[in-house]
Order: sequence, then C-alpha cells, then structure tokens
Amino acid sequence: MNDFLKLSLRRLVAIVIVILLFFLIVDGAIPQLQMFFLRGNILAGNFVFKAAVLAIALLGFLVYPRIRVVGLPILTWLLCIGYLILEIPYLNRAHRMPIGDVLQSYNAYYLLLLIGPVLVPFRGAVSERIITRCTVYSFLVCAAIGIAQYSAAQPLLPTDSADGAFQVNSWIFVGQIRAFSLFTSSMNFGMFCALCGALGIALLRRMPVRGILLFIVSGVACFSTLTRLCYLVFVCTCFYALVLTFGKRPARGLWYPVLFFVIGISTILIGLRSSNSDTGDLQDTASLIQRITQWTYYSELILQSSPPEKVFGAGIVQNEKLLSLYPMIIDNTPLALVLHIGVVGLVLFGVLMIKMWLYLRRKALATEQPFLIAAASFWATLACAGIFNIVFSSFGAVFALAILCEKDLSTQRRHKSIGGFVGKRRGLRPELAGSLKESRVFVDPIPPPG
Repeated sequence: MNDFLKLSLRRLVAIVIVILLFFLIVDGAIPQLQMFFLRGNILAGNFVFKAAVLAIALLGFLVYPRIRVVGLPILTWLLCIGYLILEIPYLNRAHRMPIGDVLQSYNAYYLLLLIGPVLVPFRGAVSERIITRCTVYSFLVCAAIGIAQYSAAQPLLPTDSADGAFQVNSWIFVGQIRAFSLFTSSMNFGMFCALCGALGIALLRRMPVRGILLFIVSGVACFSTLTRLCYLVFVCTCFYALVLTFGKRPARGLWYPVLFFVIGISTILIGLRSSNSDTGDLQDTASLIQRITQWTYYSELILQSSPPEKVFGAGIVQNEKLLSLYPMIIDNTPLALVLHIGVVGLVLFGVLMIKMWLYLRRKALATEQPFLIAAASFWATLACAGIFNIVFSSFGAVFALAILCEKDLSTQRRHKSIGGFVGKRRGLRPELAGSLKESRVFVDPIPPPG
C-alpha cells in the first residue's frame, strides 16, 4: 500500500511539474490571464513558477528518492551548481553585487538549465503521449492567436502591464506587428514553433497526415513572428528531425550542430556584405548591425577587464532590473556567460550543454519517441541560436520535459527478455508474448496431477 501511494504521488508530482514547465515555455500565458482578471496588473511573475517547479521537484525527490542516473551528465551538473555557489561570495565582494541580485541573475539564466538532477527520480513518470498532446494542444492555441495577430496587424493582447511588471519585447519590426501570441517575445513564440515543427516531422512515421498538418501550421506560425533567428532555427530543427526520424546510420546527425553554427556565422557575414540597411522588410540589416555593435562593446569590455574578471566574471547580466549600468543588451550566449561568470563558467556550461544534447540524441535514437526526437533536434540548434540571443530557459524547459517522459530502457529490455522466454515456451512471437506478459494476460496453466 505504501509503495502504491508513493508511486501515485510520484506521478502526481510529475504531472504538476509538467504543467508548470509548459507555463514557463509559454511564458506570457499566466501574465496575460492576470492582466485580464486584475485590470492590467500582475501579482506573480514567472520567477514564482520557476521557484514552484524547483520546490515541488525537491519535495518529490525527498518523498521518492529513487535515482537512475545512467547516461545523464550528473557530475557536470553538480560541478556547474557548485561553481555557481562559489561565485556568490565572489560576485558579492568583488563586484558589490547584492546576494539578492546574484540569485535573481541565476534565476534568469540557469535555473531551468540546472533543474535536471532533482527531476531524475521522475524519469518516465509521465507518458510521452501525454506530453506530446499537451505540446500540440498548447501550440494550436498559441498558433491561432499568433496568426490572428499577424493577419489583423494588431497585437490583440496587452503588450505591457499597468504596473510595469510585464512587457512583451520587440513586438514591432520596421512598422509591422510581430506575432508573439501568449509569449513574452516573438522569438520565444518562434522557438516553440520550431519545436512543434520538428515534432510534426517526428510524427510522420506513426501519423503522417497529422504530422504534415502540424509541420505546416508550425511553419506558418513561425513566419508570422517576422523573426529571422526563428526562421533559421525552424529550418535547422526540422531538418535535423528528418535525419533522426528517417536516417539509418547510428552516427547520423552527430556533427550537424557544428554545421548549424557555421550557417549562423555565415548569415552574419552575408548580412555585413549586404547594403540593405533601411529597406523596411526582412532584408533590413539594421538590427544585425546593432547587434554587432553590442557584441563589439562587450568584447572590448572583456578585453579591458582584469584577469580575475576574465576568469570568474564581472557579474554583468542581461536583465531589465540588473542592467541599468550598461547601455546595451548582450544577445549572445557565450558573451553572456563570460560577462556573468567568466571563462570558467563558459567552459563548464559549454561542456554541460554539449552533454545534455548528446544525451537527448542517444535517447531519441534508442527510443524513437517523437517528443524526444523533437527535443534532440531543437537542442541541436542551441549553438546557432546562441549566436543571436540568450536562450537558456527555453532549452532547459524542453530538456526537463524530455526527462519526465523518457522511457526506462532497462525495464523495456527486461520485459522483452521475459516475453521472448514465454514466447519460446508457448510458440508465440516474442513481441506478442512480451506484451501479454507485461499486461499479465498470459498465465501459465497449472499442470494436471500425475
């Protein structure tokens, strides 16, 4: 009875975490609801939901401390967490950064990326089909709103709260409305479209018609964002999903993230050679030139900093409440890491993110689950997307969902071996016998006496 209660509690906690993670991916949904019911005001920001995910996961970890860490980069996770803990007194003393600001910067950048260890006890607690359906249903709602915004050339939803606690970023591009749907930016909406486009590709083997429809709607919704980074990520993500879904070689797609990174760098070079600086359309290179100016400013700041600041960081973080001393945003993941926690932090988190992607790729190839294929494909574009923005939260939340729906391969192999043994005894095919054994329908008859 106690084991049953623990199992039920484990699944319940996992489902609650899944719901909270979807609210963090669709990061403007709860603020929009609050503004609707509270006359434009916000009571709780997304940091509350991040804290809730961490607290609930820790509580479930204490109640159900079963850990299966095979394949997961637990050691690298712990090294990153330990380094961030050691950084707190350094940032507080060397850069006079209040501890509250340090924790707020950690929440903005790393919380969802480092939540993996406390989710390990819940691996496979939620059906992959449930997470896939939640992803599709959430996307269809968001896509309908986003396409309506683009078609009407109106935001249709509030773009900021009355108390200033919420704001949609960059929802106008050269006089046109960028669809942001229920997100805090068009970029976040486009990233979700890329994930769902890859999910559509991954579903082609099982449900070809639904998979094609999901892919088409994802492409249309992504186009409505008018965000070139999202276009690039969408194409790379869907292409990688094709490779994982229909490829045959075990080593397929292993070096594609490098290719995507090179493509991202190439778009910068092509943009610099173009003279379309004020065309008023998607070929306008003004925003690219502005980004290069930002990167140049912060690169020079790093070069002129002291050796300890280069190694351990200067505590500079891209956050509206913490960036008041600096005139420009960062919009580059490697730069953001070096500015915040130094070269050591860049190396540690770089290794961690590579290992997290390799883990997803292995699980996608082993299980062939559509959501894991989509998640691995999405993560394959991290280096490319990181050139143009800081994307820790989106990728971290997708990885967390992948952990929760991952199948236990050891259990599968055990059932398969048992099923094969029963099948040989009864003349059944191993896969049929395995399913009968797993469902407990097949029972050996009692031999007659004598």
